[in-house]
Amino acid sequence: MISSEGLVRQNLDNNRSLKLAQKFNKTEAPYWVQIFGTNPQTMAQAARIIEQEIKPIGIDINLGCPVPKARKGGYGAVQIGEIDKVVEIIKTVKQEISLPLSLKTRLGLTDPTEILDFAPRLVEAGLDQLVVHARTLKGMFKEEPNWQIIKQLNTLLDIPVIYNGGIKTPEDAKFYMEKTGCYNLMIGQATIGNPWLFQEIKSYFQNLLASNETTNTAPNISIELNKELSSSKQIKISTILDHAELVASYFGEKGLIGFRTQLSAYLKNLKSPKSIRQQAVQITNLQDLKNLLKQI
Repeated sequence: MISSEGLVRQNLDNNRSLKLAQKFNKTEAPYWVQIFGTNPQTMAQAARIIEQEIKPIGIDINLGCPVPKARKGGYGAVQIGEIDKVVEIIKTVKQEISLPLSLKTRLGLTDPTEILDFAPRLVEAGLDQLVVHARTLKGMFKEEPNWQIIKQLNTLLDIPVIYNGGIKTPEDAKFYMEKTGCYNLMIGQATIGNPWLFQEIKSYFQNLLASNETTNTAPNISIELNKELSSSKQIKISTILDHAELVASYFGEKGLIGFRTQLSAYLKNLKSPKSIRQQAVQITNLQDLKNLLKQI
């Protein structure tokens, strides 16, 4: 996720946003790069730089971020209220790149049916893919996901629609896929502190498909987690340390202050005692973290 203004205004030889994005490991491919901003020309210029310098498989426009910082800056989900300008952004960006163009949005500002009106305009402007968080801006992350609207949207548009919102378990993934007809899913918050969720869902669907091929029915599948990834507490602890070391290598140990939120989520997932979770918000370096993990 890159600020278009930050990317364009800085010299490319010493551009922090560009350097960070260029650190993608080959094993992370394929990936998209998301940009945010309000100026059509700046967004287009940023997209062109990303295509040339980072070479992702596609570029995504952020129209979904609901946090106060984004609202104050006039970008993210608040831009749903300025669809004419969003259409201009899409058209301008499309003129500058050859990559597929995606857009991540919410259902609306306050009314979940808003998207049924503005999404066709985005497609007409040149959008190749739409990612939809099934809540309004007002609903933030607590509103019940409105999968019914996504189902309508999926029949209305002739481009891929990716479902996002409320997926916390493999069963959730199956539910929303079947209800909306979206065969591509995006998962965000539920993976914070629980990166093994992706593997759990993958294993769940593999087991489900295997059972269907054998029985031609839809049995109640018990999830067999990948033992190498998720069944061992020690492996989970090792993953936390690996994650922290990556943060430190990117940002220096000062970056571990920002890692505290991730660490708290990991510890909650591990059902660690409250006393340990309280210590998590005080770590400042890798040694602090190692000392903390020894207590688990």
